[in-house]
Amino acid sequence: MKKFFSSPAVKMATLSSFLALVPPLGAAQSSLDARSFDDLSDTPEASAENALSDASGGLGSKAERLQCLKGLNPSGNSGAVKLKVQMGTYRIYNPSTDAFDTVWMRSYNGCPTGPTISVKPDARLKVTLDNQLEANNPPANCPANPDHSTPHCFNDTNLHTHGLHISPSGDQDNVLITVHPGDKPRVFNFQIPANHPSGTFWYHAHLHGSTAINVASGMAGVLIVRGSRPARAGVIDGSADIDTILHRKQPAQPLREHVLLFQQIEYGCFGSASSEVPLADPTTFEWQCPTGSKGEIRGYNNQLAFVPDPRPGHAGQLNSTWVISGRYTQINGIVQPVFPSATTFIPAGEIRRLRMVHGGNRDTINVKFVRANLSTLGLADSQTLSAAQVNAATISAASKLAGSHTKSSQAVALDALCNGEIVKQLEFAEDGITMSAMVEKDVNSMDPGYRSDVLVAFPSPGLYCMLDEAADASATINFRINSMKAKDRRLLALARVGPGTNIADTTVGNHSRYWQYIRDQLVAGNSNLPEPARSDLASLKLRAFAPTIPVDGPVANVVPAQFDIQLPGPTNPIPAPRFVINGETYDPAKVAYTGVLGNIDQWNVSATVLATHVFHIHTNPFRIMDITNAAGHSVFNSSGGCSAEEAATGDAEYCNLQGVVRDTLFLKAGYTLSMRTIYQDFTGEFVMHCHILDHEDRGMMENVSVVSPATAYLQRVTAPLSALTHDTARWLARLRGKDETQVALAGALCTARDYARR
Repeated sequence: MKKFFSSPAVKMATLSSFLALVPPLGAAQSSLDARSFDDLSDTPEASAENALSDASGGLGSKAERLQCLKGLNPSGNSGAVKLKVQMGTYRIYNPSTDAFDTVWMRSYNGCPTGPTISVKPDARLKVTLDNQLEANNPPANCPANPDHSTPHCFNDTNLHTHGLHISPSGDQDNVLITVHPGDKPRVFNFQIPANHPSGTFWYHAHLHGSTAINVASGMAGVLIVRGSRPARAGVIDGSADIDTILHRKQPAQPLREHVLLFQQIEYGCFGSASSEVPLADPTTFEWQCPTGSKGEIRGYNNQLAFVPDPRPGHAGQLNSTWVISGRYTQINGIVQPVFPSATTFIPAGEIRRLRMVHGGNRDTINVKFVRANLSTLGLADSQTLSAAQVNAATISAASKLAGSHTKSSQAVALDALCNGEIVKQLEFAEDGITMSAMVEKDVNSMDPGYRSDVLVAFPSPGLYCMLDEAADASATINFRINSMKAKDRRLLALARVGPGTNIADTTVGNHSRYWQYIRDQLVAGNSNLPEPARSDLASLKLRAFAPTIPVDGPVANVVPAQFDIQLPGPTNPIPAPRFVINGETYDPAKVAYTGVLGNIDQWNVSATVLATHVFHIHTNPFRIMDITNAAGHSVFNSSGGCSAEEAATGDAEYCNLQGVVRDTLFLKAGYTLSMRTIYQDFTGEFVMHCHILDHEDRGMMENVSVVSPATAYLQRVTAPLSALTHDTARWLARLRGKDETQVALAGALCTARDYARR
């Protein structure tokens, strides 16, 4: 990949010449410096731009900030990196108070986010995980034999590489191991297959019982697989890497990329060292952090939960503590950052690659870009704004929004400001996997675990709003029966666009001017692309770069997986809600399903009408065959778009998904996902679960095992003998008057499953 990067000197010269357009900063604009966008890309351009800001952001110093933003292993070659799990102190901007709250969080290396790690296909990445957290305290939260439907042992951890197709066993992507505080640092050796597709992936803590509290504290980072395999003449098999065509007209200069890690840090401040109830405003019930306090995440009952909503107008509703808290989604550790920074601009017409990762746990994010209406600020608006005018607009818009301290006033100010032209996103990869064609999107719906790679070009100089668009609650992970009925609109970031090349207002067929402009730029920059990839590119088809999984053969098994929350009631005498898959909570000693290496299985995954969930399976991705609604009707029409029935719901997030390869998917209440997967390359035990991670910690997870055909045959042959062994053990126990359970457990050691593990 080195040849795709221009030198740091060239990049600094470009940035310096552009900064010459910027007038000196005033005091008001200087106050925005702490909210400058921090780019987690590990490219030289990102590092150079990060260094231009003199502010420390939420960290203690500029040096500390830059150290946190420094990528690990940017060459992508085989290498070794270290992640230290420790408590970290930093500040988070709170728009409701226009001030910064100090937080004290579980973290990687003491930073708001984990560092970006790059790796190439066929490389070996050695990651040392050093757990320096305090021992679990109090002991009641970490019993010797924990209930696996109750979160526990919050300071235990491990490491998961979300989306990578690597071995789930041994010292690779094995989430069934535990790294305790004070343990000898654990070394993971991730071997990336030589044919692994390039793309945007991520890593995070994934120990059952503590996953949500760790990830919601910030223990997550972006993992990029950078590829250099070009398209070949006459070949459209998906083996080429999309990276090789995403460059400017000069082949040596890749498109500028930005890494955006979305997180939802559900911190609260407390009245005492033993309290687990966050301090809250007595009228709005939004969580408060008095001066001198530190925000924390202490548990799951009053944070990371659904509770009776105490807010006025919400009587009888069961709502997420995230919604009640009033907290805001952050990007790379910054709430409502100024993008690309408080002192730089994106030139109009310059195509940027956005690697977006939903590393949060508590909310659906509906990403949308719109032009700000500067007339509402009393400013002139045109297609030829100067850098000075964009500076003035940024200061005015930020001041206007900062003066709105209630959710209702914020909504009014945001609606008045952010109502201009929608800037289309051209999405080309979902969950790190390049799709067969680029898709134009007004709104890009992302749920926990999702990744989305898009190309964006802003049409003219000005100020733009990056929004988390409003939605009906049924289209979000916060939907519950008797929950609030809508997701409100929020500002994610303000984007500053300076003079450049304005995009002409022309269209091609059913496509927007953004589609045409980006298509023309890519075609012009890839004149040597062989056929048929070049002809494909003229219509933004990407078949040469879109990996497929071979699931068109015979289906070995159909596997049902229904996600449900069982509630206490007269007909269900349970003490608390149960988070189940197929009626069962997680049992770490049980393999819920065993697949056979090389087999194709169809999984029918559903959510009951009570709630929404997010399905994720490790190791092997899946191809979406169909999605049906609560009436059993497909959401797709004959051309693969959304049916009229689904379109009438107003939710278009499923509309381009037929045939797409994913590893994570949102399940609307009452809907069923039909997907096919093939178990390739690796045997071993891994998990599937709900990626609303507190659901997982409360039991919504299953172990899945993949065995070789020989082992599968052995299991079938020995199954009758295993059953006889168990029956004999029970008969002997009754005869001898011993504990049947203990004898049966001893007999179970001789089963085929345990034999296969040995």
